[in-house]
Amino acid sequence: MALLSPKILISVGVFTIVWAVWCLATLIVNVSRARATGLHYVIVPCSMLGAPWLLTQPMLLPLLKALPELWTEKWLPLLLFNEGWHNGYEPFRRVGADTFLAVSPGDVILYTSDAGVASQLFQNGRLGKPAHLMGLLNIFGPTMTGTDGAEARLYRRTVAPFFTEATMRDVFVGAVQGGAELSRALRQPAAHRQLRTLSAKLSLHLLSRFCNQAETQEDLVNALQCKDKPQGTHRMTYSEAVFTLLENYTTVFLCPHALLRMSPFKTHRQAATAFAEMHRYMEEMKEKKVTELRQKPPTSSNNSSSILGTLIAPTYRCQVLTSHSLELLVQAGLPAADGSPAVLRQDQVIGNIWNFVFAGHETNANTLTFIILLLACHPVTQRTMQADLDRILQDTPPDEWTYDAHFNPLMNSLVGAVINETLRLFTVLPVIPKYVPPTGPPVSIIIDGQVHPLPPGTVAFVNTSATHRHPQYWPRRESSTGSMAYKNRMKRPFAVSDFDPERWIQTTDSAKDKFLKPIPGSFIPFAEGSRACLGYRFALAELCASVAIVFKSLSVSLLTRDEEGDGSSFGGSADTWEAARDRAELALSEGVKFDMSLRVVHSLPVRFEARK
Repeated sequence: MALLSPKILISVGVFTIVWAVWCLATLIVNVSRARATGLHYVIVPCSMLGAPWLLTQPMLLPLLKALPELWTEKWLPLLLFNEGWHNGYEPFRRVGADTFLAVSPGDVILYTSDAGVASQLFQNGRLGKPAHLMGLLNIFGPTMTGTDGAEARLYRRTVAPFFTEATMRDVFVGAVQGGAELSRALRQPAAHRQLRTLSAKLSLHLLSRFCNQAETQEDLVNALQCKDKPQGTHRMTYSEAVFTLLENYTTVFLCPHALLRMSPFKTHRQAATAFAEMHRYMEEMKEKKVTELRQKPPTSSNNSSSILGTLIAPTYRCQVLTSHSLELLVQAGLPAADGSPAVLRQDQVIGNIWNFVFAGHETNANTLTFIILLLACHPVTQRTMQADLDRILQDTPPDEWTYDAHFNPLMNSLVGAVINETLRLFTVLPVIPKYVPPTGPPVSIIIDGQVHPLPPGTVAFVNTSATHRHPQYWPRRESSTGSMAYKNRMKRPFAVSDFDPERWIQTTDSAKDKFLKPIPGSFIPFAEGSRACLGYRFALAELCASVAIVFKSLSVSLLTRDEEGDGSSFGGSADTWEAARDRAELALSEGVKFDMSLRVVHSLPVRFEARK
């Protein structure tokens, strides 16, 4: 009964009134700021980025979704970050503007799917990243992705020399070799149940091989055959530590690791173990490179091109004079020969090693998986792409494929079209955040000749999922817009039905370039401008070679229930290819989730066979 005492009731009442007054006052202020921009705005009850919404969302969301859609259709999708990919362009259609502000008591957030606005945001040097919202990326230490300003520029400057044409040549050849091993693994029974895992192992191997010089071809073979063992006294293999950590990333970020280790839940203990194991692996890589550096004569030059070197070497100037080697990374944690302090702290070195492990392999692992599944749903496109492979590569043995001779021809064929179309539909990130500095003058954007000043402290979200589905930039096929696939909301955003790689190949006589060049800002899987993803060429070289080697030798097809021998995975009664494709559409829509990256979480029954 003490809980119901008058004093407590009065205190709760006073707090509620004060909180309500504060919310109203700050909302009025933020609405005034929004009106001053001249942009369309939508009032939302809370900030998508605020702790109150993030903490109460699991409880409140079912209630909000139970309300009549007419009440929530304009503002509720703006609060659901993890559903941004599924919603695509729909929130912008409902609001009636391609660029608008979401105004809450907590903040003002800009949303845009306008290609012109996106380009302005990417090109404006005053705009940075909202680093205060990106601590999730810094679990091992500060990273290039999770910081902004001078610190982020330092990391970018340090690792940029790694991304040379020489590196791309090595990556292309390595991906051909690795893709050949993947092709063998895919022909094993029930390989489709591990499709994403196998793709991730290939991508992680290539990253470790060329960025950290830590793996050999034999290591990849063992990993694909699940024969790899923990090294030394490790309790997990390298790939197991990476995959387990990524599956429990938010848990590791939010919870004290000591509590995770003592948790009664096995997944919590595994998450803590994966974090500790990953940290050990990265420390061992770093220490091994330090030892190698100290054993080199001061005048030796090193031409290796690895991320680990680039991050370590800048401070170890007594030993290495190059600016694009593995040593450049480890060196950053060591003092210079003249006694000047290290360029990077140890946590910055480890943090950026992890940044490349995470960002470097997740994108390609997921994209390669989506490519394979989409081509299984589109056998005609698959056969046409294979005809391009035969035309370009002819009978050249895979060990003679090279970046210089084959990369550009492949990327300007249906191979490149399939890769680009997959990146359009399954974008790397649903949104790319930008940030107006909290101090200084507003940053202006121009829309239809009108200047709109964005106030200091504004977070701007370039919605790649919406931009990549904008009907003005990416119209749907006329033959499919009225099909039944678009009637089923469970299949949104209709990735299988919208898959149209032929759009990238221009066949008209008036086309100056035969391969489509999207207008700036309309195709942004790796962002744009001087701060675009440093690794995009690495990613494309790897994807191009992997797709080429897999589909030069193999074809992939959907399995019906009878062919699969197990009809328990998906619903439906018709045992036909059309029914299998229908289930595939659901798997590549409702079965796709965003959790640090966009990935398919349902195994899709497919079969790999040698081409005839």
